[in-house]
Amino acid sequence: MLVNDTAKAERERRTLFSYYHQQDRAIAAKIKALNEERKSVRQNAKASGFAAQKLDHYLKSFQAEDQQKPVDRLRSDRQNLEWLGLIPETSGGDLLAQGDRVDGEQLIRAKGFHAGLTCLDRVSGYDAGSVDDKLWLESYDAGKAEYEAEIPDILARVQAAATNEEPAATGEDPFGDTPIPFD
Repeated sequence: MLVNDTAKAERERRTLFSYYHQQDRAIAAKIKALNEERKSVRQNAKASGFAAQKLDHYLKSFQAEDQQKPVDRLRSDRQNLEWLGLIPETSGGDLLAQGDRVDGEQLIRAKGFHAGLTCLDRVSGYDAGSVDDKLWLESYDAGKAEYEAEIPDILARVQAAATNEEPAATGEDPFGDTPIPFD
């Protein structure tokens, strides 16, 4: 009876391992497909003039839990370039002390616009109905409107360039009411 229990336990263990292997295999297949999709997106971005490193840096900065870390990294990189003599020295001290610092309102506007432009959720994170919330939402709407207005034409041009075709007409007469001279 003990031998039978051991064999049963081993079968159950093997079956349970198979269960986890199937889940792991399915996840690996999804990761492989997503990596292929990411590779394609990055090839298209490269064709549009955006290096993969720029996308990596932007995403890493966007996802940073501590927003100060990318700023500290920039400060360190800038100092290295100064020491190498590749860029002029800044005034020292604060990284943005040269009048480039944005005020609170500009920062809220920039964050809201970025969220709209990149189609993030329309949630400001500020107290609902507050001045900051309204400012962020207004900026979000402006970013979203720009994206929705511009992206169809941009993608049509990119697609046309990729297939060496003329972009589809928008229905507007590019010459308006300009008379066409006949000789």
